[in-house]
Amino acid sequence: MGLSEKKIASGMDFLVNRMGFKPAEIGRYPIVLSYSLDRRIIPRCCVIRVLLLKGFMKNKISLGSFVSFTEKRFLDEFVKKYEEQVPELLSIYQGKRGILEPGIRVP
Repeated sequence: MGLSEKKIASGMDFLVNRMGFKPAEIGRYPIVLSYSLDRRIIPRCCVIRVLLLKGFMKNKISLGSFVSFTEKRFLDEFVKKYEEQVPELLSIYQGKRGILEPGIRVP
């Protein structure tokens, strides 16, 4: 794969310690660690977290699926699909709003 130790460590830290994924799940989808943490993994995880916390997704989604989706497919299935119920999703995805900012209510 040719990934640096630093890239692997920072990806694992975020996915395990901040998002709650088990190392074994990341091990099943090691390609995930090759994606950009700032441009792909964090924005997508933030959207998924909001949807889970607000109850729009009943089951925890597989890490390998939503991270590996194309940009268009991810936007269609997770941002545009819920834009009426959660209008701030696009801003969260684009990094313009954090999920813990005022005005974003999660149960």
